[in-house]
Amino acid sequence: MTQTQTRNEPKRIPEEVKEVLNSYFEKIEKKLPNKLESFYLFGSISIGSYQEGLSDIDFYAVTKEKLTESEVDVLKEIHHEMRKEYPKPSLDGMYLMREDLESENNGNSSCPYFNEGKLQSYRPFYRNWIDTYQLQTYGMVVKGLPIETYNLSVDWTELKTNLVENINGYWLNWMKNCERFPSLQFIGLYMSANMIEWGVLGVTRLYYSIREEDITSKEGAGEYALQTVPEEYHQIIREALRIRNENKFSHYGSMRKRRNDALSYMKYIIKECNNL
Repeated sequence: MTQTQTRNEPKRIPEEVKEVLNSYFEKIEKKLPNKLESFYLFGSISIGSYQEGLSDIDFYAVTKEKLTESEVDVLKEIHHEMRKEYPKPSLDGMYLMREDLESENNGNSSCPYFNEGKLQSYRPFYRNWIDTYQLQTYGMVVKGLPIETYNLSVDWTELKTNLVENINGYWLNWMKNCERFPSLQFIGLYMSANMIEWGVLGVTRLYYSIREEDITSKEGAGEYALQTVPEEYHQIIREALRIRNENKFSHYGSMRKRRNDALSYMKYIIKECNNL
């Protein structure tokens, strides 16, 4: 495995995350007592790639029963208060029931999803998606039952199909928007280092997962790509890693070349993902 955290290593919750969670649970117990059955962390914290000031707190909260509309309104208040107290890291997660976790992926049940202090949407929980695999394999129990309590078996054949759909949907459209003139994305890929990092390492994480049937951090995916893709793409990968790690000195003297290399690399990775 290329990621910092392996499956069998002990996992540590960063101190700033503990502080946020302590405040969150105080509010939950005061305003919605005895509603949570379990609370799990996944994402960057669970694989040891959490970055202070950048990463969010990715969670799944399992409720003992379906939340009423008034209870969701209380959650809105709690998440709004949390956002005011702790602008970073943001609590980013979904409230669902055991039946949602163990469903056959029909997408019939919609669960409240919160991000950046707001109820963003109601989403179905999909069994064969990368977040579910992260939860099953690397998830951290903060409160409640062991993750193994729930039937979270993942079908990697279907999961990889979903990842390729994501590559051909979100990422292909994102890349085309960056190529289309005039558009904000066209200009942004020239001027924004963060867009370079987002695009290059974003597709690379999916490339890693499709090839290895596992997950890794953005840094882990970049290091993996340096070992597996042609050398002509190594400069843009190193540049994306440089941006991710907030190093000052660019590997490029030309923003035009950096932009063109990013697009060329994304096209290559999208093609490779479709061929795997």
